[in-house]
Amino acid sequence: MKTLQELKSILSKNQDKKIMVIGTTCTGKSTFLRQIPEGIEIGELAPSLTEEEKDFYYHAPLTKENNNKMITMVAKKAFVKAGQPVFGTAIANGTELVVYLTIDDELLKKRAVLRGVDFAYAKRMQEFIEEEVRESGLPVIKIKVRE
Repeated sequence: MKTLQELKSILSKNQDKKIMVIGTTCTGKSTFLRQIPEGIEIGELAPSLTEEEKDFYYHAPLTKENNNKMITMVAKKAFVKAGQPVFGTAIANGTELVVYLTIDDELLKKRAVLRGVDFAYAKRMQEFIEEEVRESGLPVIKIKVRE
């Protein structure tokens, strides 16, 4: 619960900014999103994806090249609005502040097992996200995900 309280506090203090909450799979984005009524999942902002793009997005192997393609397909078609934080695994257009959900390997492994997610996949996604956050040049607030 401490992570949720921390996230809500950051969102409240930055309501005037276009915020992207980003983290790898198993960091709790969907759980947090259910408790933050003004939040929205990035996929809802990119409804113009074709069936072929949706299939690729949800089923392609996670490689650097595929990750970049996914970012282009989804994040670049989505636009963040002030007061409506967007949750996802890529930074959407218009983002002014990134809230990055970090997670240590031990907890990520535990959560991956519970969700039936391949830990190596989750870790690779985390590395791609870290690189994207670094290269974005945007202000970043990191929140450590706890149990």
